[in-house]
This record gives sequence, C-alpha cells and structure tokens, in this order.
Amino acid sequence: MIAAAFERLSRQARQQTAANGSLSYVDLGKGQPVVFVHGGHGGWYHWIANLEALAQGRRVIASDLPGFGASSAPAETFSLEVAGQRVFDLLDELDVGQFDLVAFSFGSCVAGYMAASRPERIRTLTLVNPAGMGPVSASLSQIQKEAAEVARSVGMAGGVEVSLKKIMLSDPSLVTPELTALAARHVRATRVLTRPIARSNPTRALIERVQAPVWLVLGSKDPHQAHEVAAREGWIHSLSARNRASVQAAAHWLQYERAEWFNRHLSEFIS
Repeated sequence: MIAAAFERLSRQARQQTAANGSLSYVDLGKGQPVVFVHGGHGGWYHWIANLEALAQGRRVIASDLPGFGASSAPAETFSLEVAGQRVFDLLDELDVGQFDLVAFSFGSCVAGYMAASRPERIRTLTLVNPAGMGPVSASLSQIQKEAAEVARSVGMAGGVEVSLKKIMLSDPSLVTPELTALAARHVRATRVLTRPIARSNPTRALIERVQAPVWLVLGSKDPHQAHEVAAREGWIHSLSARNRASVQAAAHWLQYERAEWFNRHLSEFIS
C-alpha cells in the first residue's frame, strides 16, 4: 500500500531547478498553504499518510531537502541556513507568502531556523518529535548502534528494519517489506550529514525565538522523547500561552503511526 501511495505521489512530483541545484517537491490541493519539512534520512515520503488527506481542504507543499531523496546535493556545506533558504526559495517561486509550517524530527531544526529568521512568513509551527532538543537517551544510542551493526553485517535493509521497529514505529505490523525497502531507498539517497547538527541541540534556542503559535507533538514510545516528555511539554507551554502540546502512545514516526489522529488535530490547530 505505501509503495503504491509513493508511486502515485511521485507521478505528481515536480522539480524546481535553480543555480544552486534542483529540489523535488509535491504541491497538492488549494487554499491556505501548509508546508511540510521531513526528517533525517527521509524525504517528503515522511508525510505520505498526511499529504493527500490534508490536501482536501488546504494547499500542501512538501519537498525533499537538498541532499535528500530526488533533490540534488547542495553546492555548499549543508546547514540549517542552506536547507531553510532553499525551501524559502521554492516557496517564493510558487508565490507562497505566509504559511503554516509542519516539521518532523531533524526537520524541526530546519523549521526552527525558518520560523526564527522569517517570522512574518509563519502562521503556525507544528513540531512532531523534534530532534536537537538536548542529550539523547542511552536507549536511543544503543538502538542506533545496533542498527548500524546490523547494517554492516547483513546489509542496509536489515539496519533500517531495526530502526523502523525500535525507533520509528511501535506497531510492528506496520513494518512491512515495502516500507523497509522505501525507507532504505531514502537512506541510500541521503548525501548530507544531519546527526552532527542535531547533536549540537539547536532546536530549543530557535523555538524560543518563534513568534507564531507552536504545537509540540510527542510520542510517549519514542526513544528520542520518552526520557523527557513531561519536561518538554512544560517547556513549550512556558514559552507562550498560545502554545500547545500533545502526547500520544506512538513512536518516532507519529504522523504515520497515528495518521488519522494527527491529520484531524493538525487541521484543527492550523485553522
């Protein structure tokens, strides 16, 4: 099913070409724009369970960041500024002014930069299991080490399957061969390093500068978040009375695992 959805959306994907490279993106629906930023080792497919549903009432735009998926690698050293500015360049070409911004995992670092540097463009900011929030848990580090060892011993797909089952999704029935193949394809296509940026923990400082209302969505089964769920909820509320926080019994890829819930509540928040 996910392979069919990916192929269907891929047929609608476009390529924006500029002097600093090309960007692959999908642009669906009509109405107030919602812009989606994917996570590390990913692409717009991280929103595959969300884009078509939300495009029923809004214009949705999601790209592969520079160095990911079908987008070209950046000519300069990859950074939050490089990634964020390329998204702004795309939106300028698409005549998008103000928009709702939705980000996942490492994409939250990019979105934080975008919202802090161009506050006049951002209506709302949604962060799903953001990276770059502080020291990671020992359990996450151990799983990442295990996945790397499996990848070395049995191949990339084996390591990706470990990550899907122990980090990305808490429901093992969702980890199908076609999903593993799609995720492994995007890991292979990633030509930039994101973990050093995330491990510098830029997200909190960036979000503290954001003027728009923020919705922080956390998975209680996500090893990125589980060790600090209550503290992160309190932190986002402390920044502004307009901010919201939600915790769901899901792992890291919450918007896929809890797609119906996420789509409904995101529509409510950005309305």
